[in-house]
Amino acid sequence: MSAYKDEYKEYTMGLALFDIMPVLLFLASGLIMYSMYGSMLLLAGVLSCFTGGLCKAVWKMIIVISKKDLTGLTRAFHILMPAGLALMILSVPAGGRAAFSGLRRSITMMPAAILFIAAFALMCLMGYLGSHMDNSASSNWIEELANTLAQLAFLIGVIIVYFGTYYHADAAALAALESTEDVSVIEITKESDGADGWLFDGPGTDSALVFYPGAKVEAASYSPLLKEISLHGADCYLCRMPLNFALLGKNAAEDIRAVNKGNYGKWYIGGHSLGGVAAAMTADDAEEEGNAAEWDGLILLAAYPTGELSTPVLSIYGSEDKVLNSEKYAETESEGLWPDDFTEIIIEGGNHAQFGSYGEQKGDGRTGTDAAKQQKETAEAVSNWIKR
Repeated sequence: MSAYKDEYKEYTMGLALFDIMPVLLFLASGLIMYSMYGSMLLLAGVLSCFTGGLCKAVWKMIIVISKKDLTGLTRAFHILMPAGLALMILSVPAGGRAAFSGLRRSITMMPAAILFIAAFALMCLMGYLGSHMDNSASSNWIEELANTLAQLAFLIGVIIVYFGTYYHADAAALAALESTEDVSVIEITKESDGADGWLFDGPGTDSALVFYPGAKVEAASYSPLLKEISLHGADCYLCRMPLNFALLGKNAAEDIRAVNKGNYGKWYIGGHSLGGVAAAMTADDAEEEGNAAEWDGLILLAAYPTGELSTPVLSIYGSEDKVLNSEKYAETESEGLWPDDFTEIIIEGGNHAQFGSYGEQKGDGRTGTDAAKQQKETAEAVSNWIKR
């Protein structure tokens, strides 16, 4: 502990609390980056920087509350912060070519690139101010304001990259958006049909399925699967979601059903992965509204509900799926969330990504079958379940 300096008398609790703001903004950015790249070195660096910044904020609080200068906290800040930044930088070469490629795409993505430049400029300004100004409260306010603006700009940039980085539909998916003799593919809009996306109008006339895509997956990736399902007798509505996140467009199915209410006798809702979770939420909401609003069935592909359901459920997943949280899926049964009318089908050799046509997915298992076969088996299972 060192002597309490007179200039510290100007410090207030407001300044101490404000000092936490850029620390929390940085932590949010770091955790989002970790969720994208999965590097433990990156996570260690983020947590080191966060702990260092927290030490500095706590130091100011102690200054204000007890008038004591705990230099150990500031010493920890000066050790943990550069160590954390070093670990974050090292995570790039440790990640190999993929990490360099991902970094290049991230920092050049517009308009995120502008925000990253602004954040860097503000951090440089903060460093300049820190070396040319005294340690008074007014100087600290200016420095922390620059730091907060820098971290806010960086966080917004990271969020833009997060939502702007997604799996794209492959050639097979784009080809499936073309109409054939048996299935007409019609682009729909929110204004005319309740949601943006496509209608796969096959030979069936009685049943319709509204489908939600998985998180960060281009909706068109599911066109081969839904075209196959529609060929088996159930027309399919494929929803294009805001920022490729079904949770942001959870009510799309209800809007489609409301606009096209008299066109079908039976309505089903389904989705893949997080899209399945959103579909289950929609079905759950309908149950709470009463019988007239309920869906005739819920179809989950590599997904599970978050609440107890009474709507009939068909659950399909691949035996080699390494993305689906198997523990959470098992808890669904142990917690009694599945309805009495529940059917489970496991596709041998199937994995998580091949319900769609968007290539390999990070962390997924190696498949023992190809995407076309997995989608065909899925379409047959869905059709048989609807027709039962």
